[in-house]
Amino acid sequence: MKTIVITGARGYIGSALAEKLAIQGYMLRLVSRSLSLDSAIPMRTACEYRGADLRDPHCWSELLRDANVVVHLSSRTDLRAAEADPDDDEDINLRPLRALVEAAGAADTPPTIVFASAATIVGLNPKIPVDDAAHDNPCSVYDRHKLGGETILREGTACGAVRACSLRLANVYGYGGASINANRGILNVMMKRAVEGEPLTLYGNGAYVRDFIHIDDVIEAFVSAILTPAVCDGGRYVIASGRGHTLAEAYSTIAEVALERLQRRVEIVRVAEPADLHPIEKRNFIGDSRAFRARTNWQPHFDLRAGIADYFARAIQPVMTH
Repeated sequence: MKTIVITGARGYIGSALAEKLAIQGYMLRLVSRSLSLDSAIPMRTACEYRGADLRDPHCWSELLRDANVVVHLSSRTDLRAAEADPDDDEDINLRPLRALVEAAGAADTPPTIVFASAATIVGLNPKIPVDDAAHDNPCSVYDRHKLGGETILREGTACGAVRACSLRLANVYGYGGASINANRGILNVMMKRAVEGEPLTLYGNGAYVRDFIHIDDVIEAFVSAILTPAVCDGGRYVIASGRGHTLAEAYSTIAEVALERLQRRVEIVRVAEPADLHPIEKRNFIGDSRAFRARTNWQPHFDLRAGIADYFARAIQPVMTH
């Protein structure tokens, strides 16, 4: 294995993946638009930090030097910002992938690309559970651009420039860095509130069903994709727990675990849904990852309660130790 490039290395998934791969001894090239060493993982001799404009093929050519794997996590995930300015969102989220394929075409060997995509590409009313063969029906700019990214990499694979796969992530949660966007990582936001003794805010009756996948299981999926050349065939794979929970159930579990771990009751406050809530937030979703599991032997290990308990254990540990 040569150097692994991770874009979006300062992000929630990127920082966790970098730490995992660094511990396993891989050489890493960690990339961000404005990466500072004090915000990256602890300095290791096998880690190199780069700031780069990923829209520039020349930047990609430098990043690909002596590297044969790219995990592309860098993107703008703000749903509202994408709807407000689709052209700018395309510039941020699709132009880098076109530049990557262009630069990879000049490489001696096609690099392996693992792309972080979104399970919401299937739209509002998919047949549940949703597998890799589900019909795509993106209903947001964000999801249309995720699908566009998958298409760029599939075509790049077909022409031999890259060997790529796209991982369609369900709702990722678990202890770690917080998302910079308020409309992402709602379970983490609510667990943080519970730890701090604040009430949990639930829209309506909380009946929408989600498939929550733990960050550790997501990281293992990326590692499995890196190590399994057969999945990098231009295809896409749903990465999910395979279990559905309503938002009300998830919030209740947070409150129960908070009571067990903190000996403190957490209030759940029901409020009306915002008038501008995007339709994709009203979906029901449960994923089917059998294809990816069969090809890589990956398995999700955390059920929702165990994942929430793990968050509390790690969040309160510094306080207890202090």
